[in-house]
Amino acid sequence: MPEISFEIYPADRPVLEKILASSGYFYDFEIEVALSLADETFTQGQEKSGYYWVRLLEEGKVIGFANFGPNPSSVHSWDLYWIAIQEEHRKKHYGSVILKEVEERVRTLGAKILWIETSGRPLYEPTRHFYTRNGYELEATLREFYGPGDPKLVYRKEL
Repeated sequence: MPEISFEIYPADRPVLEKILASSGYFYDFEIEVALSLADETFTQGQEKSGYYWVRLLEEGKVIGFANFGPNPSSVHSWDLYWIAIQEEHRKKHYGSVILKEVEERVRTLGAKILWIETSGRPLYEPTRHFYTRNGYELEATLREFYGPGDPKLVYRKEL
């Protein structure tokens, strides 16, 4: 079983980019947003930046990660911003391992609800199934949010 780490290092940046690109799910600008959150974490730390991380390591190499943080407009809601597994490690249930670690971590930090936003494009059907399989409920749909035919779907789970 891979190892879990709650730390993130500047040397992780290239592998985070590789993991995101390997999925084929994300637009280039979305990958840049994820990397900018990592950069902010590198300079400010997790608590000050508000961006927390879980890394999944196999033989010392990062094969997956999640990024999450408190919602600044709520007293008890946290948001999952990114969760990704290196393409060749998908379908091993590692996403669920990472998600459970995120849920436990945010619960210990005072969260009552974890929110997740994702795309409604057909490409994301496995992602949506992953969230529902892990106990998340579809709370809202924002039509045409990301672009024509690409709604934002908002999932939630009470922790």
